Amino acid sequence: MIVDGRLTKVVVPREELEAARDPEKAEYLTGAVVHYVNEIQRVGVYTRGELPAAAMQAYHADYYLAQVNNGGHSQFIGNTGIAMLTTTSGDALAGLEAMGASAQHQILQEMIAWVEEHPSEAAQQNGFENRPAVLNALDSRFYEAERQQPMTQLAARWIASWPELHIVAQEQYFSEIERLAQLQPHLLQRRIWQSVRHISFQMTDDLQITVAAACGAVMPEPELKLMVLPGFDTDVEGQKCKAFGVKTNKGSRLCAFNEEGGRLYELAARSPMVGAWLSTVETDTIQNFSRNAKQNLAAEAIDLLLRKLSLDSVAVITALSVSEDRATWCAVTGKTGVMVETFGDRAQVIGSDGELLLTAVRDEIERHAAEAAVGRDSLQDRR
Repeated sequence: MIVDGRLTKVVVPREELEAARDPEKAEYLTGAVVHYVNEIQRVGVYTRGELPAAAMQAYHADYYLAQVNNGGHSQFIGNTGIAMLTTTSGDALAGLEAMGASAQHQILQEMIAWVEEHPSEAAQQNGFENRPAVLNALDSRFYEAERQQPMTQLAARWIASWPELHIVAQEQYFSEIERLAQLQPHLLQRRIWQSVRHISFQMTDDLQITVAAACGAVMPEPELKLMVLPGFDTDVEGQKCKAFGVKTNKGSRLCAFNEEGGRLYELAARSPMVGAWLSTVETDTIQNFSRNAKQNLAAEAIDLLLRKLSLDSVAVITALSVSEDRATWCAVTGKTGVMVETFGDRAQVIGSDGELLLTAVRDEIERHAAEAAVGRDSLQDRR
């Protein structure tokens, strides 16, 4: 199933293949390949370089089509990002060539050449502003090429010919994805790394830890952070700041964020959007949480304890309190909130009545951190 470091199968439901025999429903099969790539990367934590090359070529060719149809080549460049543009475009080019989309292939080649000659202008592309005439002209040619010979129909015929294609009944699809996931030799370590990284980001990113601490500072009872929404510039109580929508267990909130720290407010139903003030957290406290998290391996500790409790380790973190050698956090996973204290020599789960439920000592936490590091390093090696 894995040859030269790559999976050899692309799993699609039989229903999608059969539907795509009608050219007007070709997107059923191309969509099935896109779904497969997303699922096998999510479940099996496979990298691009570990999946069948044809699958990644079809995936990025479909992405190219979707981006240009939605906002032109300018959007394709902006949403892909200059750092990933070479890889993404290279996959798409190979896919376009293999499926026989010669006109679209030529257009993408010309776009790549323009990017290479105009790197500064390319970096400013977002699909809206600063759209150069040359990209608009490529858009027009692309749309005409699509009218003459739609990529999706070519792609479906190409995909149907793949020797890598593995056809299953719809009810077998997810079990087959999980079976292929289990072939990944670093699956457990990569899954650990993914969840540790997710938790660590919430504890060390300036915005995330500010929101987490502001929620934890609400009196008389902390609110539990569930989600941070996109930010915008606004004026709160006469001060210009960045404000972010926040979902907590008590409802919709607004966190005003600046270099001095964060302030949490109720979100009003009408203008002005800022309702009652709920809490303030200052920079020193925020930095103490981040420092404690790094020194005490708090992310690794919380991930380990959640796994010991047989809970989903994908958790949303609220920062409750911090002192010199201890921090208290609440990890919300699913509908369950788990209170964890992290120290230099241990981490422990505390029950709602204050009783000690579970402990992990430093040696265990360091071993778990080492497993996460193996997962991280294996991902870096296989990009």
